Amino acid sequence: MTSNNEQIKSLTENNPSQKADKLIKRYAFSSGVFGYIPVPVVDALGIMTVQRKMLSHLAKVYNVEFSRSLAKDLLTTLSGGYASRAAIPMVIKLIPGINILFGSTGMAVIGSASTYAVGKVFQSHFEKGGTLDDFDPDKEKAVFEAELKNGIKLSQEKGK
Repeated sequence: MTSNNEQIKSLTENNPSQKADKLIKRYAFSSGVFGYIPVPVVDALGIMTVQRKMLSHLAKVYNVEFSRSLAKDLLTTLSGGYASRAAIPMVIKLIPGINILFGSTGMAVIGSASTYAVGKVFQSHFEKGGTLDDFDPDKEKAVFEAELKNGIKLSQEKGK
């Protein structure tokens, strides 16, 4: 006799979409943790590393060939607009007294939300049969922005 947990695990393992959803949420949480690193730029590099690792795992889920350098370029292009949003919390981290409360929290939310958005954009692309080679970041910017808003809502709900 199998338990509920075993049945759920079995279903998830056979369903790439469910497996991807779990991965995206796990990596989004990890990115949020990097936002609390008190050193500006180091936090952003950590978040980008988490996103590249997530993309590698998503590619495995969907049997898509992964290239670390191509992934880095695509992530940089796709989330380029988010860099300007991340600049504000990074600057706030330099101000003693309010750095942890506002700068780190803001960076954690942005890191978590952007990782969620990146994951959802690539999940959708891979589910349509796309690869890293045919991914067009410019065409996905609107989807990224919409998923970024969803990611912000999710990160705020997690914090409650």
